[in-house]
Amino acid sequence: MDDVPWTSTPLVGRSTEMAALLSAVDDAKTRRAGAILLSGDAGVGKTRLLDEVASGAHERGFGVLVGHCTDFGDAGLPYLPFTEIFGRLAGERPDLVDSVLTNFPAIGRLLPTHRVIGAPAVPREGQLDRAALFDAVLGAFTALSTSEPLLVVVEDAHWADDSTRDLIGFLLTRLTSQRLALVVSYRSDDLHRRHPLRRPIAEWSRNPRVRRVNLLPLDADESRALLTALLTQPLPESEVRRILERAGGNAFFTEELVAAASMGDADAVPPDLADLLLVRLDPLSDDARQVARVIAVAGRRVPHTLLTTVAGLPDRELDAALRELIDAHIIEHPGNASYYFRHALLAEAVYDDLLPGERVRQHAAYAKALKDQTVAGTAAELAGHATRSHDLATAFEARVRAGQEAISVAAPLEALKHYELALELYPNASTEASIDKTWLIVETATAAALSAQQLRALKLLRKALADLPADAPRLQRAQLLMPLADIALVVDQDKEAHEAISQALRLTADEPASVFKAQVASLYARVSDALGRPMEAERWAHEALQIAREVGQESAAGDAGITLAQLRRRAGDPVAAAKQLEEAAVRAQLAGDPAAEVRSRYLLGSNHYEQGDLANAKTALLHAAQRAGELGRQWAAYGFDARRMLALTQFVMGDWDEAAVTAQTDSKTPAAADAALRAVGMAVRSGRGDTSVAEELERLRNWWTIDIMLPIIGLQPAVDAYRGLDQIAEAEKLIADVAALCADVFQNEWFLARIRFSAMGLQLLSHRVVSEPGAAAELVARGAELVSDGQLTAEKGMPPGRVLGVEGIAWLARLEAEWERLRWLADIEPPTPAEHVTTWRRTVDAFGYGYVFEQAWSRIHLSAALRAAGRVAEAHEQAQLAAEVARALGAKPLLDELGGAEGGIGGPAALTARETEVLALLAEGRTNRQLARELYISEKTVSVHVSNILAKLGVRSRTEAAAVARRDGLLD
Repeated sequence: MDDVPWTSTPLVGRSTEMAALLSAVDDAKTRRAGAILLSGDAGVGKTRLLDEVASGAHERGFGVLVGHCTDFGDAGLPYLPFTEIFGRLAGERPDLVDSVLTNFPAIGRLLPTHRVIGAPAVPREGQLDRAALFDAVLGAFTALSTSEPLLVVVEDAHWADDSTRDLIGFLLTRLTSQRLALVVSYRSDDLHRRHPLRRPIAEWSRNPRVRRVNLLPLDADESRALLTALLTQPLPESEVRRILERAGGNAFFTEELVAAASMGDADAVPPDLADLLLVRLDPLSDDARQVARVIAVAGRRVPHTLLTTVAGLPDRELDAALRELIDAHIIEHPGNASYYFRHALLAEAVYDDLLPGERVRQHAAYAKALKDQTVAGTAAELAGHATRSHDLATAFEARVRAGQEAISVAAPLEALKHYELALELYPNASTEASIDKTWLIVETATAAALSAQQLRALKLLRKALADLPADAPRLQRAQLLMPLADIALVVDQDKEAHEAISQALRLTADEPASVFKAQVASLYARVSDALGRPMEAERWAHEALQIAREVGQESAAGDAGITLAQLRRRAGDPVAAAKQLEEAAVRAQLAGDPAAEVRSRYLLGSNHYEQGDLANAKTALLHAAQRAGELGRQWAAYGFDARRMLALTQFVMGDWDEAAVTAQTDSKTPAAADAALRAVGMAVRSGRGDTSVAEELERLRNWWTIDIMLPIIGLQPAVDAYRGLDQIAEAEKLIADVAALCADVFQNEWFLARIRFSAMGLQLLSHRVVSEPGAAAELVARGAELVSDGQLTAEKGMPPGRVLGVEGIAWLARLEAEWERLRWLADIEPPTPAEHVTTWRRTVDAFGYGYVFEQAWSRIHLSAALRAAGRVAEAHEQAQLAAEVARALGAKPLLDELGGAEGGIGGPAALTARETEVLALLAEGRTNRQLARELYISEKTVSVHVSNILAKLGVRSRTEAAAVARRDGLLD
C-alpha cells in the first residue's frame, strides 16, 4: 500500500483536475467517502495525473491501491482489477490480507493463487453468491480504511468486463462514511454508442457522491512547456511548432514525437505509435476501414459531397461505414456537412499505411472531382491532389491560382508556399499556360517580403537576375530589379538598393510613360532619401508624379508623395509633414494601395515620436499596425515596423503591460519577427529585474545581421541585466560587439545609437570605479573616449540641416551627466556639487518628454547629487518621485537602487538597513576588518557595502560619508 506509482515525465498544467481529485481524497479523510470518474482520450495524461494524485494521497497518510482492466478480447478475466489489488496487497502486506480473509473469506476467491491454471477447482457447492462477493469487497475496503484512509484506483474501465462494471457500480452506491476515495478512469474516445460502459457511466453519474472529471488536451502553452521539459537538446522553432501541431495537446503523442525528433526522424509517425493508432481500425468492418483510408487521403477533413463522389460506395453502405467510424470516435461530424479525424496523427498513420498505388489512385480521384468541378473545392486542394497523383501540369496551374487566392485574403505566408511550389513545377507547365515566369518570381518574392522573409526574397531575385541571358528584354530585367531594390532598402542594404534601382531607372529611361515607369522613379526617390540626398529625392519624386499624371494613374506614384512629406519633415516642418502623411494615407486607402497606406501611417507615427508627441505617436502606430493586419501586411515592411515601434512607444510611456502584450508572439509568428519582438519584450522584462534577457540576446545573435534593430533594441536591457549580475566585462563586450556591427551595417561610424551606447558604457565605468578604486585613472581615461564618441556622433551623425530629435537630445544629456558622475566617483577633476546637480537636472528635464523609466533613473542620480550638495529636502523629493515610478512599473532594479521596497525608499539617505548599520560603525572610525568582525560578515562584503554607501551619498571618501551622515541626521 506504500508503493506509489512514479514516472519521470513531468506533469504540466492540470491544476484544476488535480484539485478536484485531491478534494475527493481530503473528503475521504474526514469520513465522507466519494468517487471520481476520470475520462479523457488515450494518451492525454490520465495515468500521469493519477500517479500525481497517488503521491498526494500517500503524503496525506493514505494507503493507495491500484488495479487495471485489460483488453482480453471477447471474454476476459472477471474482476481483474480487484484481483490485482488484493494480490498485490497479499504480496506486500500479508498480515493485512490475513486479517481481511479472516473476516471476509470470500476475498480469497479473488486472490491470484486461486485463479491461476492448475489451482484446485472450486467445488460446485462452494460457489459464491455474487452479492456475498460484493459485500466482501466493500467490507474489506471499509476494514482497511479504519487503520488508514484509502484511495482505490481502477484504471482503463473501458476494458472492464461485465462483472467488474457491476462491482464498481455496487461500490459507488454504498459509499457513505468510510474513509475511502474511489477513482475510476476510462478512455472517452473508446466509448462509441454501443460501448457497454456508456450506460453504467450515465447511471453512476447520477449518484451525488460521484463527480466527473474530463481531462482535455493540453493547451498551446502547456504543450510547449511539456515539450521543452522533454527535450535533451534544443530543436529549431519550426520543428517545435510541427510537433505541437501534430500532437494536438496529447501528452503521449508529444512524448513519442519528441523521441522521434531526437532520433532524427521528425516527419514520420513513430512505428510504435503508428501501430497503436492503427489497432483502433482493426475491429471495424471492411467498408469502414476503406472509408477511413479515403478520408485520410483527403487530409484530416473532407466535405460530405466530395467524400460521396470519391468513396465509390452506395449511399446506404457509405452511411453505415461513416456511422461506424463516428461511433468508434475515429472521425467526428461537427454538423457542417464534413468529416474529420479526431486525431491528426491517426490520419497520418492511416495514410502512411496505404500502398503507393492506392494513394495515387485516390489522389487522382480527388483531383478529377475538383478539376471537373463535380464538387466545390479550392485551388490549394486541387494542387495537393494533382501533385500526389503526378498530374504536374494541373498542379502547376492550381498552385499559381492558390497563391493568388491566398494573397487576396491577406495570407502571404500561404501564398509564398504555393508560389515556391509553382516555381518548382514550372518546367511541367502545359503549353497552353500563359503564366510568365518573371511575373511568378516577382510575386513569390513579394509574398516572401510580406511574410517577413526578406532575405529569402532577395536570394530568389538575385538568382533570377543572374540566370537572365544577356539579351533578355530590358523591361524584364527592370521588373526584377525594382523589387530587389525595394526589399534591399527595407533590410538596410542601401548600396544594393541604390545599384538596383539606378539600373532599373536606366533600363526604363527610353520607355514610354507607364505605371511601372512611375513606380521605378518613385522608388528611386525613396532610395535617394534614405541615402541622405534630399535634392535628388525631391526631383525624382516629382518626376514620378508627372509620369503618373501622364498615364492618368496618379495613385501609381502615391509612394512619391509620402517621400515628399518625409523631406518636408526633415527640412524642419513636422506639422506640415504630418498633414501630408495623413492625406497620403487616405489617398492610398481609396486607391487600394496597401503598401503606400501602411508606409504613410507608420511614418506618421514615427514623425510624432521623433517630436516627442508620444500620445499621438501611440495612436497613429496602433492604427498603422491594425491596418497592416487587415491588409495582410503585418509582417511586411512598415506593417511590422509599426507594431515594433508601438511596443517601444508603450515602453517609453511606461505602459509596460501594454508593451508586453504588443510584443507577444505565437506559433504563427514568422521566425524573424518572433526574434525581433522578443527583443522588445526584453525591455519590460529587464526593467522588472529579469536578468535572463542577457543570455537570451546572445542566443538571438544569428538574427543580428538580418535585423540590425534587434541588437540595437535589445542591447540596453541586456546590459542592465549584466550590470545586475555584476558581469561588467560581459556587458562591455556586448556594447562593443553591437557597436561594431552597427558601424559595419550602416557603413558609418557615427550612427546615432552610439550616443546611447556611450552613455551605457560610462554607466558601467561608474559601476567599476566604485569596486576598483585603484583603476580610477584608467577608467576615467576610457570614459573620456566614450564621451568624445558620443558628442562627435551628435555632430556628425545627422545629415546637413537636420538636428537631433528629443530622444537624441535626452541621451546626449545623459551621456554628459554620466561623464560627470564617473569623475565625481573617481575624484578625478570632479565637477562642483552645483555643476553635478545642474547636469543631472538637465537630464531629468530632457527625458521629461515622456520617457518614464529613464527619467526615473536620472532622478536617482539627481537625488544623490543634491544630497552631496547638502540639499537634502530636494534630494528626498527626487527619490520619492523615482520610487513612485518604480512601484507603478514594478521595476525591481529601480527599487533596489533606491534601497529596497521596505524601509529604504523614501528614507533620508535611501540606504538599506544593513547599509545604515555599516555607516554608523564607519562614522565611529572602524576599519573594514573591524566592521567585518563586529557584523560577522566578510571583508569583501563590507567593501561592497561601503562602496554602495559612498555612491548613494554622492561622496568620495569614508570621512565625507561620516560628515554627511552626521549633518543630515542619518545616524541615531
